Amino acid sequence: MIFLNLGRTISQAPFMWRSPRIILLLTSGIIPVFVFFSERRRAPNAGNDFPTVGCSFGPSRCFSSFYLGAFRFLVDAPGVLREGYKKYGNRPFKVATMLRWTVVFSDPQHMVEIANAAEEDLSFREAMKDIMGVDDALGINVGSPDHDLLAELLKSHIARNATKICGEVQDELFASLENVLGNESDDWISIPALGTVNRMMVQTWQRFFVGSPLCRNSEWCSLVAEIHKDVAISSVIRRIVPSWIFPFFVRVASNLEANVDRATMLLGPAVEACMSEVDEYSVPNQQKIDFLTRLVRRSTGEDSLLRNLTTRLLGFTIACCICTPSNTFTHALYHLATNPDVAQALRDEVDPIVQHDGWNIQSVAKMSKIDSFLRESARINGVSSLGFFRQVMRNFSLSDGTFLPKDCFIAVSLPPFHCDGTAYEAPDEFRPFRFVDNQEHSMTTITPQWLFFGHGKHVCPGRFLLTYQLKVMFAYMGIVPNLSAHLSYRRRQPTNDAQLIIRCCLESP
Repeated sequence: MIFLNLGRTISQAPFMWRSPRIILLLTSGIIPVFVFFSERRRAPNAGNDFPTVGCSFGPSRCFSSFYLGAFRFLVDAPGVLREGYKKYGNRPFKVATMLRWTVVFSDPQHMVEIANAAEEDLSFREAMKDIMGVDDALGINVGSPDHDLLAELLKSHIARNATKICGEVQDELFASLENVLGNESDDWISIPALGTVNRMMVQTWQRFFVGSPLCRNSEWCSLVAEIHKDVAISSVIRRIVPSWIFPFFVRVASNLEANVDRATMLLGPAVEACMSEVDEYSVPNQQKIDFLTRLVRRSTGEDSLLRNLTTRLLGFTIACCICTPSNTFTHALYHLATNPDVAQALRDEVDPIVQHDGWNIQSVAKMSKIDSFLRESARINGVSSLGFFRQVMRNFSLSDGTFLPKDCFIAVSLPPFHCDGTAYEAPDEFRPFRFVDNQEHSMTTITPQWLFFGHGKHVCPGRFLLTYQLKVMFAYMGIVPNLSAHLSYRRRQPTNDAQLIIRCCLESP
């Protein structure tokens, strides 16, 4: 049996701030000096025609500061966005972030136009490159002709091999769960929710990307997690220091280079094995070809070099497959822990389906209550308050005449869509089975009121696999079939900022 700690792990201080080297740089005063003088502190074109929200302070809001506004948005982005929406409705406004001014939209028509705009007008790629910093941190050549190859392969590979891939993902989930729970024991152990889910997600997605046995190599999985942390540290540093000294600070504050070197060595044998395979197009049974083999075969030029292939694969994994599923699933655990009365209804759905059909893609698709529970949890919490980030590549006007100058950075506020009172009854209330009676509103359905996986040209290509993974985890992990309603609350000690802990008593499957 285990205790699953559902502490407020998602809202805790980001892990990169707990790095001793980051703390040393902060306390030494070096980074604060560069924050003040950084060339990156503001975007060259902020969209001055838009009203500002979140930057006014003092009596009668008579003082205004970009830096204080950016700090306020960092600690209370939902509050700033609510203030803007309350004041300006569906009109766009701008907020200060750590990197720049960002123009925020909340009108449905604006959202659709932004989602479907051409890349040469409103660039999703440039926006993601600037926000996440994965390409800069890992030295990925964004100008390479193969830069978008991974996303294309993800779409085509899932489409060709959906049943096989879902079976592998399920097997890996079960294996990672055994690693977490260990051998059956009468003793109680305590495990952190978000950290545990993160480890399971890494192992599961590595089965898809690099295959077995590398996905079960503990050193490889640890390196993926460490490199994710290193990239996060790099992204923070990149936001607050000039570009000319950025590489120095990355070397001081993280082990990124050494970790990538080691990951390259571990991936080498798997890549060599792929190279020894026959060409994929000469294989009668396409299902024998895994994702890594397709990537190796399709990569050309410098992108086919082992280190470049490793960094691209790691960067894609970090950008797409760790934070979103981990945070989504952990939020669902919160909701289940605080709504234990729904557990029996979920069990009543899962048990007969599994007994009759077993665990497969068809049986999991029938679990409509779990699908509704996960969607409702994601609707209430989401992963971010902003989405649809775009960099304006040239002067651009929306259909209503709204002018976006070149280099302006824009985004869409998600809460007005997910909490739209005209689309959802009692939108601020968590109703786990809100979508059960309407099968058109499944987790993977894309509508203007459900933007969790995006909308338009850049909708998430892996949403079906991710949804399958989340549903299997939720149904099998012991949360639904074996949940015992033993909940206790305590404050974590010792700590300056006491955290609420919810402990769910689970039986090992």
